[in-house]
Amino acid sequence: MGIKINQPVGPAWWAPFIIRLALGSYFTLAGLSKLEALSAFIHQVKGFGVLPDNVASLYATLLPYGEVAIGVLLILGLWTTLIALLSSFLLLTFVCAFGVFPGDYDLFNKDLILLAASFSLMYSGPGGYSLDNVRKVPA
Repeated sequence: MGIKINQPVGPAWWAPFIIRLALGSYFTLAGLSKLEALSAFIHQVKGFGVLPDNVASLYATLLPYGEVAIGVLLILGLWTTLIALLSSFLLLTFVCAFGVFPGDYDLFNKDLILLAASFSLMYSGPGGYSLDNVRKVPA
């Protein structure tokens, strides 16, 4: 039995599971790294000049906690559709703030790829090994 080039190599529930783990890990690590240097991150967000200073301070203070929460919930597969919607909104704001081509050294904004992964989860659901699947009530 060989691999057929036009057929999946495994069960379809693996795809959203893998996307959840990757996206959740990214959000968790991004939030934790900001929390390690919170005052520097607040200063950086204020420096963008997109928001008034008091709003930028609040945003920069709350964002890392939101990223960690989103990441952990994605990894666990809890409320996956809602969390994917929230992460999509957050990623879309990043794309709007920084643009599609944010710098000289970036091919394009990586948040577009993460946004596509988040959209994928909204449409596919949690996949395998999720708390959402454990919580399902039999019909």
